[in-house]
Amino acid sequence: MKRYLLPVVLLLPLLCVSCGESDQEKRDRAAQFTTPTKPAPNPQRESLQSLIRTDKQVPTTLQGRPKFELYSVYEGQDMRQVTEVSGRTLLICFTAPWCRHSNAMRKSLQELAEREKGGVQVVEINADDYPAIAEDYGLTKVPTTVFYAEGIKLRSIEGAFTSESLGNYLHALLTQEEDEAEEP
Repeated sequence: MKRYLLPVVLLLPLLCVSCGESDQEKRDRAAQFTTPTKPAPNPQRESLQSLIRTDKQVPTTLQGRPKFELYSVYEGQDMRQVTEVSGRTLLICFTAPWCRHSNAMRKSLQELAEREKGGVQVVEINADDYPAIAEDYGLTKVPTTVFYAEGIKLRSIEGAFTSESLGNYLHALLTQEEDEAEEP
């Protein structure tokens, strides 16, 4: 029994070395660095403050541009990244370079994207270049336009339409609750 008592007696003073300061003394020492109007120093936050812009100006490369391209051509990205982004209305249009109706639809969609001023994003997919994606969507004709809102596929239409009729159809589709929107 005496053999075990000796190490405990030797370790006891070492454990009490950190006990020399009372709780009140610890609070008083911390209070020197913190006041109601001045928070405790945070070196990490201080170094980040130098990186934050205080002039509130948008860099010249982003001025006047939406956060995404209004009209873009699909270039092999992951389709989930293209379609499942919430917070926007997306139109995916399947076209073919040899189809004259696809050219008319392309112009209508570009006009619609510009008129909506960032409320609509259009992605054009060449059905000849990406046949696997066209097959996934069950494409039978070009042009075919697929409407997405908040990452959810709403409907698809086949054929070429004017930008006005597409805009009216899109607004009716987005505002309908249980009624069916008529095709343009």
